Amino acid sequence: MQCKIIAGSANNQLKDEVVTSAILHERGILYAPDYLINAGALISCYSEIQNYGVDHTEFVIKNIYNATRDVLKKSKEENISTFEAANRIAEKRIQDIKKIKR
Repeated sequence: MQCKIIAGSANNQLKDEVVTSAILHERGILYAPDYLINAGALISCYSEIQNYGVDHTEFVIKNIYNATRDVLKKSKEENISTFEAANRIAEKRIQDIKKIKR
């Protein structure tokens, strides 16, 4: 591939994200996991169901930029694929929420 980045606007840009994202990382091709960069639609739907309102929804959606930067930073610092970095961050957040709810 001759591209510098893969950032699709739909699900499943890669057939096997674990394997292919590692190959892309090794080749210096940036991969933006779809569940990270396309989270706005899900956030918007959830906000509508919960009646959070437009201001709250926009505030949360704007954080996708910061979340993406965090994934890129972790990928670089730990020399792991962006897919692995995104998953680690997501898994940590899930574990943190579970601790709070206990």
